[in-house]
Amino acid sequence: TACTPGTYQPSTGQSSCLDADAGYYVANSASTSQTACTPGTYQPSTGQSSCLDADAGYYVANSASTSQTACTPGTYQPSTGQSSCLDADAGNYVNTTAASSQTACSNGTYQPSTGQTSCIDTSPGYYVDSYGSASQMACPTGTYQPTSGQTSCIDASPGYYVGTSAATSQTACPAGTYNPSSGSPSLA
Repeated sequence: TACTPGTYQPSTGQSSCLDADAGYYVANSASTSQTACTPGTYQPSTGQSSCLDADAGYYVANSASTSQTACTPGTYQPSTGQSSCLDADAGNYVNTTAASSQTACSNGTYQPSTGQTSCIDTSPGYYVDSYGSASQMACPTGTYQPTSGQTSCIDASPGYYVGTSAATSQTACPAGTYNPSSGSPSLA
């Protein structure tokens, strides 16, 4: 009698069929050997006729695996049947295990590196006004920002000026000068 899928008989003259080991499978009847599950697939049970694809958020790196591995924080995997996870892109982060997607940094934050678990608040004198930013932007001349994690800069008030970029404060106009409009970088 021929061995059924999930079982095999390695040598002639053997009286019984053997179950495929965990991590292996036998797809056809009358097989003389078992086949290892390929990377991206696994099989936790014996006597099986196929392997299972790794779920989204998981991966299987080696052949003959009996389990899948969760993607670690900083990585994700949107597809099934994969042999590795993807690093979060710059401007994004992943702060959980087994993630199937990455999250864009919010306004006021940025992330210049890949594979990260969080975003960085902007520094005083800088801002980020969009999602998924990989860098912070310096406040232009005529503006300032004293606080971290901001989405915009503050125009210099009348009677004050800001003569450099990335400023954290405005400066009062010296005696004998004035600045008639907000946001102006120079004195009159």
